[in-house]
Amino acid sequence: MRKTLEQPKPSTTTHSVRSRVAIAKHPLHPMLVVYPVALLSLVFPADLLSLWFDTVFWSQTAFWLNAVGLAIGIVAGIAGTADMFLIRVVRRHVSAWNHFIVAVMVLAMAGLGVWLRAPDPAAAVWPWGLLQSGVLLLLVMIAGWLGGTLSFRHGIGVYGEGNPHEHEADDRPPAE
Repeated sequence: MRKTLEQPKPSTTTHSVRSRVAIAKHPLHPMLVVYPVALLSLVFPADLLSLWFDTVFWSQTAFWLNAVGLAIGIVAGIAGTADMFLIRVVRRHVSAWNHFIVAVMVLAMAGLGVWLRAPDPAAAVWPWGLLQSGVLLLLVMIAGWLGGTLSFRHGIGVYGEGNPHEHEADDRPPAE
């Protein structure tokens, strides 16, 4: 039985770059981004259900999933952008720039979805709403994959130990 409540620490640790936008060392971007990923990923299935059942409920659900996903996505994007531009080593990762560009595309597609659906959610589903939500789902998956690569492979923007300024003077390119 453990004698303390401290987290067990492995004998070896991986390289990590601590997030600068954090509360008590808990990074905000990874905590916030799960909500727009979940919400925006469900727009396409809601559109399919709207077409399948021919009901207004699912088209309105798709609209609200899209709108709330966009709103929280903007907040998560601000936290992620701040982390990217506050940590030099992050800006040198091609994966970070790819994630940034695809995430901006996700927000643009979500904005397009809100614009398409706001006047009449039911009329917007076929064909343009379904096309928008399909492209949106694809972009969300790509952005999530790239973001996961940054966190899990490169250890960027995580709950880190050590000095957050440790890598600022390091001019070497990141290891792939």
